Amino acid sequence: MSLMKAELERRILEIVKQRGKKGVVQSELWSLLGVDNREGSRAVLSLVRKGLIKREQILYKGRKTYTLKYVPEKLEEVNFKISLNPVIKLPCFVCKELYRCGTGGFFNPYKCNLLTNFLQSSSA
Repeated sequence: MSLMKAELERRILEIVKQRGKKGVVQSELWSLLGVDNREGSRAVLSLVRKGLIKREQILYKGRKTYTLKYVPEKLEEVNFKISLNPVIKLPCFVCKELYRCGTGGFFNPYKCNLLTNFLQSSSA
């Protein structure tokens, strides 16, 4: 990201934060910053994608525009581990008929003795 773009995003975020819950009308923001619509819109969309601000469409002075509001609580990344060990033991993973197995066919998970036995033994 270029320094100018990063600085513009920083300034936009600062102004939007200062306006609080009321937000700032996007068209007024351009005049506050002295940037054109194209340059400002790119920076705003970048901030929206990052989840730092949100845009809400409004009617302002008879024209459609957006109000920009700060999103104070950016969700943190959630990391958790999932063990596939129980799933890997499914008899389906080693079955030579897996590619032909399906509901209504000759090889059918509803009629499979190996799968039924596995499910009954794992639920006990």
